[in-house]
Amino acid sequence: MFKMIWTTSALFPMLCFLVQSVPIPNNLLVTVPNGAIQGATYSTGNNISYFGFRGIPFATPPIDDLRFEPPQPAQPWTGILDATQDASGCISIFHGDSTVVESEDCLYLNVYVPNVQLAEDFPVMFFIFGGGFREGNSSKLFYGPDFLMERGNVILVTFNYRLGAFGFISTEDEVLPGNAGLKDQNLALQWTYENIIYFGGDPNKITIFGESAGGASTGLHLVSKKSAGLFRAAIVQSGSAVNSWSILRDSKTLTYKLVNGIPGGNIVNTSQELKTFLKSRNVTEIMASENANEILFGPVLEPPNENSFLSEYPYQLLDTGDFNQVPIIIGICAEESLLFLKDLQTTALAAKNADLYPALLIPSDLLPNSTDEDIVAEEIKNIYLTDNQTFSSNLTAYAEYLSDAGFAVGILKHAQLTSNYMPVHLYRFAYYGRPVAIPFLEGAEKATHSAEMPFLFNISTYSNTSDSQDLLIQKQITTLWANFAVYLNPTPDESNLLTNLIWPALDDEQSFLNINNTLEVGTHLKEEIYSKWSSIYETYGRKPFITF
Repeated sequence: MFKMIWTTSALFPMLCFLVQSVPIPNNLLVTVPNGAIQGATYSTGNNISYFGFRGIPFATPPIDDLRFEPPQPAQPWTGILDATQDASGCISIFHGDSTVVESEDCLYLNVYVPNVQLAEDFPVMFFIFGGGFREGNSSKLFYGPDFLMERGNVILVTFNYRLGAFGFISTEDEVLPGNAGLKDQNLALQWTYENIIYFGGDPNKITIFGESAGGASTGLHLVSKKSAGLFRAAIVQSGSAVNSWSILRDSKTLTYKLVNGIPGGNIVNTSQELKTFLKSRNVTEIMASENANEILFGPVLEPPNENSFLSEYPYQLLDTGDFNQVPIIIGICAEESLLFLKDLQTTALAAKNADLYPALLIPSDLLPNSTDEDIVAEEIKNIYLTDNQTFSSNLTAYAEYLSDAGFAVGILKHAQLTSNYMPVHLYRFAYYGRPVAIPFLEGAEKATHSAEMPFLFNISTYSNTSDSQDLLIQKQITTLWANFAVYLNPTPDESNLLTNLIWPALDDEQSFLNINNTLEVGTHLKEEIYSKWSSIYETYGRKPFITF
């Protein structure tokens, strides 16, 4: 793609012509339709330089009357925007305790560009951070681009989106339909599609990817009509649009619970009164609600209208092929649950509760008839325990149950449904290094939820990069991900770095890539466990399925 930029006024309108492609200038001044942007040069630990443009507004600040509303495009600015520092993060559940400054004025993105010249424009990787839809941010401190920049063949975009009540509060009607945070993501994606050309990127080669809640978000973009045509591939990490936690079913109840915990909120009766009340309170008052810390807001189904991000359940859309059909990579970490269990004492207590109250084992989306609950709980136990065993006596089995019920089963179902229409590359990340959580269960897998993240991003808390095996995994996974963004194939040809391996798409053998000390192609990931879970859903689950 070729382009020339012509600035004519304080609002910097653009015209694009077919002329020689313009590289990032030496002064790192890039002009987009909204104005001029000053970037900076950075270096990786291997002294490879790249360009960064941080804190670019993609939306009008969602403050005052725009609180809870769908995001509005950013307004043009005059002068030169200083894009050399991170912007504030969005309000999170840990507001006031975060190492990153937080504000409602938080809808900004970052663009990182390799310092190399290519014959054609760069493919783009658009990253959505995780954090349970209630925490996280795109700070360079947490999502440093260094490892992907060392690949030298992709642009990386990271960004903030509204979290918790500010991003996902809903009264399940037109007054507060919900999903403001997902609409933030969509607007950031639109901004990238429309503006990345000015940074040397190709808008027709955007790959969206995310982990945990970011993985679920990526899955939701796959089924949202609002995101159609804005990306050509997706990488879904440890989260899916069909995981049981990805869609809330009682958001109105949670919303009123939050308001009732704020002084004066108990007299609110209607959706409009609730919205007016919350807009009149400051951030501190809302976050000080006595119920704030226990409420987990998240994506919801909205009343259908032209502004809805999601108004149909993802499972049915994936099952019928009514989704944005692009190639995907999707996968799990070997023992997702260890990050949440934290230690032996916590695990033992949770396992004891499961033994005492077996109905707790039934996922919230399964919804069996009340007369079948005891049968369903027993069948779930039988997947993991032998005769007369309890979870208290087999904590490793309990951790595996949580990993499967919370993540693996839904992710495998997502892979299966999607593979009926498009190429799907399935993986399992099992490597233990740069530990996200310290293993504490003998016999359990060690790679917990988000274990792959310190190998994709330069995270400030993982400064030790000298281990040769860690460095190899870092190079391998960033190469696989970047290859997919460039070629729509993680292993387009044989490579010594990737041990001359070819990673096949899902096929009759249900092939997957096991990422550990070595890279190996396996077949039928968790086949026996997955088939038993599928049988339980088919036999006892309420149809049509909402999630899985």
